[in-house]
Amino acid sequence: MSIRPHLLISGLLAALFLAGCNGVRVNGDEEAVLVMKPWIFGHGGVDSIPVTSGLTWCAPSTDDIHFAITPITSAEKFDDLITDDHTPVDFSAYLKVRVIPGKTPELYRRFGATWYANSLSPTFRAMIRDKASAHKMFELASQREVLSTIEQSVFNDITAYVMGLNMPVEVMQVTIGAVTPPQEVLEETRRTAAQNQNKLTQDARADAEIARRQAEVNKAIADNAYRAQMNMTTQEYLQLRQLEIEKEKVELVRDKQNVSIIMGQGISPMYNVK
Repeated sequence: MSIRPHLLISGLLAALFLAGCNGVRVNGDEEAVLVMKPWIFGHGGVDSIPVTSGLTWCAPSTDDIHFAITPITSAEKFDDLITDDHTPVDFSAYLKVRVIPGKTPELYRRFGATWYANSLSPTFRAMIRDKASAHKMFELASQREVLSTIEQSVFNDITAYVMGLNMPVEVMQVTIGAVTPPQEVLEETRRTAAQNQNKLTQDARADAEIARRQAEVNKAIADNAYRAQMNMTTQEYLQLRQLEIEKEKVELVRDKQNVSIIMGQGISPMYNVK
């Protein structure tokens, strides 16, 4: 069987074309921007329509720049940020953004592939630094409502900044992590807290002893007043109290099973309470 020359030439040309093509594969959570760089004929530039899924073939001179279109959280670390009371603190701030789907060519054309590092990071860091440094160290480290206020304020400011740039990005969240003072400040705080707790414990023990002593004095005064009211001698009153104590013993075990009671002085022997 013979192959016609024009079919053979067409097949060879197609094979050569495919061999020289560049395959661009895009995952479902991203878009690719095609940047065309013709070697000889035509004009280069950014394709206004992004590659959104699957596999796309393009000229070997075409570059493909991939952008995630799912939310991205970028961390900014602050070391030794000076607070309003001149104390350095460490913490991290987080900016969560999302590139608007279908707008990646515009984002690349106007802000480049490193759009966050070039256009958002410096401004976001400056906003966090300015607002955090206006507070004292212990406010940042121990008062969550202070951090929440800063987060909301920076969120509003960075959103307005992005809208002012007409950047095709949605600001979703601003978060500030735990603020950590220097180690020596933490150690001093722990020592102070331990000393304060020790003082509170000692004060509570002293108050309890004073209250117990006062209660005993009050009871003695009441007992003596009762004895005088009843025209009893001290010995007679003590005998009455002994009887009351023995009665309390019986009442205490009245409903108990097989309990033996040993009565006090002048009271007869032992009884089994059933």
